[in-house]
Amino acid sequence: MAKYGARYLKFAPFAASNAEPANAYPNYGSVTQVMKLVKVSDSPNLVEAKHYADDELDEYVAEIGEADLDIEISDLSGDQAAAILGAAKDEQTGDVAYGEDAAPYGGLGFVSCKIVGGVRSYVGVYYPKVKAALQGEDYETKGENITFANGKLKMKAARAANGKWKVISAGKTTPELAKAWVDQKLGASSGT
Repeated sequence: MAKYGARYLKFAPFAASNAEPANAYPNYGSVTQVMKLVKVSDSPNLVEAKHYADDELDEYVAEIGEADLDIEISDLSGDQAAAILGAAKDEQTGDVAYGEDAAPYGGLGFVSCKIVGGVRSYVGVYYPKVKAALQGEDYETKGENITFANGKLKMKAARAANGKWKVISAGKTTPELAKAWVDQKLGASSGT
């Protein structure tokens, strides 16, 4: 299988009420379309336990505790920074101020493409419970070459109340079907 492409990044904060029902995926509020997606890397963090008895390994348990998400995007607007990072946006000036921001928990989804045996399909990737943390940015002077700098988001993905931390859809025949799957997971209507 070959994977390539990443697009249609969406975030939805937890709903104001009944956000995490027992044994279920979370309920979400208004969905935010994030600027153009460049890259998503997830790195699950294992929680391990070993038990030795009679001078040998008797039991070994390894579970995913949470996962780090490193996300590169084209940019993050003021409205998006407010929704995802909890930053303060001045509605009159458009200025975005960062300080003791309280990023909300929410869900995150995007679309990717895979090829298996020469057949292309599109998949939705969904993280039901994430929380963002502001990343530093790169600013570089213009020299002999022009270098573009992407925006960065760092998120922590945790298990939802049903124990799931990541869901990948079955292959869809078109990107639109994968987008609709992401919208459905985040509780939005298709095309929002």
